[in-house]
Amino acid sequence: MKYPQGTVGLGILSWRGHRSLDMAMASYQEAEFFSLFDEAMIFLPDPDDDVQKVAAKYPLRIENSPDNLGILVGMEEIANRLKTDYIFFTENDCPLLETRAEAQRQISIALKLLANDEACMARMRHVRNYGETFNIIDKYYRYFPEPDTMSAKLRRVLRPEKARRLSGAAIYGTAKPAQKFPKDIKFAGDGFHLVNTAVLPWTNQSILIRRDFFLDTILPYCKSVPLGRNINGFRSIEIELNRSKFWTHSGWQIACGPGLLTHQRAGDRGY
Repeated sequence: MKYPQGTVGLGILSWRGHRSLDMAMASYQEAEFFSLFDEAMIFLPDPDDDVQKVAAKYPLRIENSPDNLGILVGMEEIANRLKTDYIFFTENDCPLLETRAEAQRQISIALKLLANDEACMARMRHVRNYGETFNIIDKYYRYFPEPDTMSAKLRRVLRPEKARRLSGAAIYGTAKPAQKFPKDIKFAGDGFHLVNTAVLPWTNQSILIRRDFFLDTILPYCKSVPLGRNINGFRSIEIELNRSKFWTHSGWQIACGPGLLTHQRAGDRGY
């Protein structure tokens, strides 16, 4: 056991995208990131030869299934196949930006917040170099630009509920988010903040979470929701949770530190 709070597993979900996977795994290996975990596993649904060859290059337990049944099922498979107390979920296109020492520091702080029930999950995506496909920041700046504008002030007056929902993205958009939004964001020390789930959505990408909370609380709710919006006919967790009262009215807090991983795709995704 590498941390006093319990065992921690690294769970990587990768459907195709072998070039992105290779780039991300190379960054982990160079920084000795794998050594920070009690278990390290990659789950490959419907794998092609290229992604299997890449996975075999790295110190990972390789698990697979013949079919790709979507993100929820993929993350559930990881959680069931890992036996650690905590899981660091990430995906094939999430390279590491920080050193091993900084990664260990942030993981240790996040685990303390989780173990003390101060946070329900920790976001580990880099708050300054967050990478590609991160549209929440553009939405945030429409409502909270720096410097402020009259048009943004008008948006906040006309749509106060939306403005509040977007305020959690201040973690990524401003230097002192707890000072700007003290009602929903609290400084927790050591570069970490606690953000109310009312103002920050669930994300599947680059998170640290208690395995039992994920399996016994998050997944049962997501499975109970009638299938509406979906990704290729499958549940995604993000769609089911975000904007649900189960999430936004829970009173839970999300731990957000400086972050470790970015989002960067390399070449053809393979699908």
